[in-house]
Amino acid sequence: MCSYYLGVILVLVVIIHIFLIFMYRSAHQRRLSHQALHLAKHRFRMLDDMLLMMDIGIWSYDCGTKGIQNMSLGFHKITGYSQDEFENGLSWKTIIHPEDMTLYRSLVEQLQQGESVHAENRIIHAAGDVRWVQVKMIPTMDELGQIIRIDGIVVDITARFRMEEALYDINECKKMERALQDSMNRYRRLVESSPIAIAVCKDRKLMYVNPAGLRILGAAGSENILGTNPWDWVLDPYEEWACQRFTKLIRAGQVVPEELSLRRVDGERVDVVATALYEAESDAFEIFFEDITARKSAERALMESDRINRHILDIAPVAMLLHSDFSCVYANPAGYSLLGIDDIAQLANTSLQDFIPSDQVEFVVSEVEYVYESGTTSKLSGNKLVRLDGTIIDIEAITTPIAYTGHNTALTIIRDVTEQKQAERERNAAEQLVRESEDRYFRLQMSLDRFSSDLFGMVKISELNARIVQEISKVLSTNRVSLILINQHNLHIKVQAGNKELPEEVLHTICKHGPEHIPLCRLFESSDGYFIKIGDMNGDSSIVCLGGEVPLLMIDAKRIWLETISRYASVLYDNFRVIEDLTRELENLDSSQQIMPVWLLRLMLHLSENERKRLSQDLHDAALQEQIIWYRKLNLIASDRELPGHLRVQLEEIEQGLLDVIYQIRITCNELRPPLLKEEGLERSLEALFEFTQLRTNYSIQFDCSTFDDDISDDHLIGLYRIVQELLANATKHSNATEVKLTLSTHSDVVNLNYEDNGVGIDLSQKPDPFNNMGICGMRERVRGMNGKIQFDSTDNGGLAVYISITAK
Repeated sequence: MCSYYLGVILVLVVIIHIFLIFMYRSAHQRRLSHQALHLAKHRFRMLDDMLLMMDIGIWSYDCGTKGIQNMSLGFHKITGYSQDEFENGLSWKTIIHPEDMTLYRSLVEQLQQGESVHAENRIIHAAGDVRWVQVKMIPTMDELGQIIRIDGIVVDITARFRMEEALYDINECKKMERALQDSMNRYRRLVESSPIAIAVCKDRKLMYVNPAGLRILGAAGSENILGTNPWDWVLDPYEEWACQRFTKLIRAGQVVPEELSLRRVDGERVDVVATALYEAESDAFEIFFEDITARKSAERALMESDRINRHILDIAPVAMLLHSDFSCVYANPAGYSLLGIDDIAQLANTSLQDFIPSDQVEFVVSEVEYVYESGTTSKLSGNKLVRLDGTIIDIEAITTPIAYTGHNTALTIIRDVTEQKQAERERNAAEQLVRESEDRYFRLQMSLDRFSSDLFGMVKISELNARIVQEISKVLSTNRVSLILINQHNLHIKVQAGNKELPEEVLHTICKHGPEHIPLCRLFESSDGYFIKIGDMNGDSSIVCLGGEVPLLMIDAKRIWLETISRYASVLYDNFRVIEDLTRELENLDSSQQIMPVWLLRLMLHLSENERKRLSQDLHDAALQEQIIWYRKLNLIASDRELPGHLRVQLEEIEQGLLDVIYQIRITCNELRPPLLKEEGLERSLEALFEFTQLRTNYSIQFDCSTFDDDISDDHLIGLYRIVQELLANATKHSNATEVKLTLSTHSDVVNLNYEDNGVGIDLSQKPDPFNNMGICGMRERVRGMNGKIQFDSTDNGGLAVYISITAK
């Protein structure tokens, strides 16, 4: 038994001895570890200082946290950025020079493939200057081949790079020195002229203050500032512990701008916002501060403005409704009136939807939800609003988000536009009537233009009669239009055109009053129709009859149109009858193989020119002027800014159409009677004719009048002008010429007009039948009427040549 206890004791002694040995070794090992750790830290600091002196920086980037874990002082010196700035979201792309971004991307791709990279590139220092660095980065990959950490070393080789450049070109080195000096001077000037106050402090003493700082502190010079403690200028001094805490924050680069109140030299108070940067190399603090006294005053004024704005909100004439999550919170007095409530108590427990008609709830809710979520103001829109008494009114509303308790809060501004909408509906109705009236006048004007244009080609009364009946039937939408010829003596009636069935009461009225006593171009009404006289000739009266009811004649514009078109016809009616009689006599002369006497030929030409002149004047003084008047009225209506856009476009199209019609009437007037032929002379009138002709044709015109004497009679002027007109018309229609030559000259009181073109020409070997067309025949007769000679020939290139000579007087 004793041996048993002895063995147990021996085992315990051995165990205790082993435990003591283990504890001793553990303590010894801890001491060694602490010593090694202290030595490693000391060596790391020494290494960091050595790397700093050698412009070498190291860092470690954790891809998981996407932040810098370790960064040496050398890296901070090379880049100018602290570890905190990288942790606060500073991107590597901010540092890399833009021209080296392609190289940077290729290095990233190599790192992602697990390859170490080594390169030289440029970076942009935090101060803004460009530096050259040599970079080596080693990626650490996990088991899945993903990068978990990147370790890198960067060497500032700017000096080497600059030295290499300097060795390459010594002049460049001098330029760099001058540039550096200039940069320092610019920096000095920048600091001196900076509107931001800048001060340098070391050991709690101000070493430098720029002029802006002196102005803020109210000092005339730096002698009263330098050497003082910056904390002494603070109006409400900080405790010592607070000053030390701020100093530590500044050294760590964690200081943020802070608003302070300073006491100026003159004792006045000035509000500033200040911040500071720590310069490790010089152990100095750079203090930046800006005068915000005016801003502080503005903030105080803003608070006063808020109070005033609240008062304005209460007295505003426009309704304003504040709502949060569609629940009504507040309405101004104008809102009470619009919604039909008496006080704020009635607004409680109400929702925005309670004031919206059921058919608009979905739309309004979606608009307000969009304002809640996006924080943007809605567009001004027209809607309906249901008042508390159930009355529905027209409104315009706009909703804007505002800062209030919680989210989803907005202010809706509402304006009652019920009266405006009613006025708009009345205006639209009036505009519709105006548009209908404008359309009616436009159609009637187009009818007058179409009718007057068709008259130009008519030489017989029968054609005129048929055209009058056709236009009246079309515009008045009736087929009971007749044009009758009634003898003033025996009252014999003959239907000249239109419907053969005549209204009896109309005929009875005409016979009762006597056709010779009926005024021209005045519309008369009887029990079974209407009638209007358009002309008298040789004891006969021409009268247009309309049978039955014609509803359109109840419109004044239609009646005026009918009287106007009758006036057009009346002006030309007698002239056409005379022309028809003369034509009949000429046909008799032609059938008897007699040559028209020169006096008759001159008479006909004279009558023709007079008729052209009269027709030109009528078109210019009547149709053209009326067109211009209607164009101006239409232009005045189209210029109304309140017209809808699509209506304005249609009115502008009608304006353009009216301008085209006016232009065509002007052209027709000019062709009927050349303007200023007597005043400007033949030479200038022909040049104007050539300019206008070449706008519509594809052949060139060469005109020579260097030896022409313009002292000729008026008949010769118009005769030569008409001949040239016909020659150009022939060249346009038949010759296919590309070049036309005209020569006008005077020799011994004889005017010569020579014409040549390079067109198809004519066959002179045939009989003169080809000359009997109206154009060439007209030229021959016109030349004969001026006692002149005309000769047709062929040019060398096969074209047509015409030689004309007439006496000058």
